[in-house]
Amino acid sequence: MAVTSSITKTRERRARDEYELGIAFFRKKQWRTATRHFSQAEHKCNRDDVHLQCYKSWHGVSLVYSGDVSGLNLCRHASTRENIDATVFQNLALAELKLRHRKRACEAVKRGLSIDPKHRGLLKLRKNMGARRQPCLIFLDRNNPLNKWLGKMTYRRVNTAGARR
Repeated sequence: MAVTSSITKTRERRARDEYELGIAFFRKKQWRTATRHFSQAEHKCNRDDVHLQCYKSWHGVSLVYSGDVSGLNLCRHASTRENIDATVFQNLALAELKLRHRKRACEAVKRGLSIDPKHRGLLKLRKNMGARRQPCLIFLDRNNPLNKWLGKMTYRRVNTAGARR
């Protein structure tokens, strides 16, 4: 039993080392090298490791940033199995944004913030993405001409009132 425990700890440590190398290369924008390290971290850890989905999401987002669209599926798969680490949702949102899926990125940010409302990366993403106002007449489609016209009128009124202050 003690031997199994030490082998597990060694595997977790090796996986963590690969993960940290991947983070270092990701920050340097060396996406392909980061991808290799995240892949190694994913393969070196046990299937019941609490960090597995995190490693998988970093692997996916680095694949997307290196030009491989299949990384998005890794991020999505990791997010379906995660309910503790909000960083997984940050990575999903980054991958979705990179591939111009803004609506899905907003959903990922929202899901991540429901897990950790103070997650700095998700809060920064939400701020940078911006948020749309709710349509004036919520029972009509956002693209309805009446909603568009009312939205323009109220937007002008809000902005001119703010400029006078």
